[in-house]
Amino acid sequence: MHRKEYKREILKVTMPPLLTMALFAAALFGVVLPLVNRDLVEQKKSMITGATQTVVNILAFYEGRISSGEISVDEAKSLAIRQIRAIRFGRDGKDYFWINDLGPKMMMHPYRPDLEGKDISDFRDPRGTYLFKEFVAVVLQHGSGFVPYLWQWQDDPNRIVPKLSYVQLFKPWGWIVGTGIYTDDVQEEIRKILRKLIYSFILILAIVAVLTYVIIRKGVREMNLRWAAEDEIARHRDSLEELVDQRTAELRQALSEVKTLSGFLPICASCKKIRDDKGYWNQIEAYIGERSDAEFSHGICPECAKRLYPDFDEKE
Repeated sequence: MHRKEYKREILKVTMPPLLTMALFAAALFGVVLPLVNRDLVEQKKSMITGATQTVVNILAFYEGRISSGEISVDEAKSLAIRQIRAIRFGRDGKDYFWINDLGPKMMMHPYRPDLEGKDISDFRDPRGTYLFKEFVAVVLQHGSGFVPYLWQWQDDPNRIVPKLSYVQLFKPWGWIVGTGIYTDDVQEEIRKILRKLIYSFILILAIVAVLTYVIIRKGVREMNLRWAAEDEIARHRDSLEELVDQRTAELRQALSEVKTLSGFLPICASCKKIRDDKGYWNQIEAYIGERSDAEFSHGICPECAKRLYPDFDEKE
């Protein structure tokens, strides 16, 4: 019985924190991390969108100089390409912008100069995506947009990774300006966040485990004290019941004897002998002595003494 109660008490103490931690883990991995991932991707997309708009503004600046007659079209394009080629941003300062036209033909790529001036309409990534055709299709339909594909990691041509690029059309020149975010880069940030969350989770779990241990230990001590008290009470109750049964038996025996003596007793009117159940006449003192703990001593009452010894008083 105590073992079952012990298990129930342990479950009462351990289940709430365990359920809480399970719900916390479910919320962490099922809700928080997906939200963090989505928000981080959205932040990255917003960042490259703003950065691309800045580069388009550079092209607009040189277009304005053309319109004012300050420089020629070829000079403006050359100056714009030179300026945009040098732009770097991102964590390691290696993220960049490229420019291709609607041909599509590569106008400028800081890490792939071998493609500049070439028709790239048949250029495909390892998955078979005609990415530059996709860029043209997106800007012709929407003016700007995002396109996923595979591309080399920054300046490392031997490392091909997933990339999500934002492209925007600069209509006056028919140029498409683009830049992108690397999925691996985003996932690395997610992993850093995940490590921090896991460390926090482990710390919280350790604290909960210590508190649970303290509570369980205190609960077990209280249970042991309660069980010891209950056992002691049970022993006293059994002893008391045994004593009551013994005293009850003795009382019943005494009451039985008292009833025997208090029943109907035939007694001789002359000699005062008592007749027992077998028909024998017994001296009254013998009859009562056999049926009780009473003891007798003999003497003569004053009436009998006067009757039997009439001269007793005078002699005295």
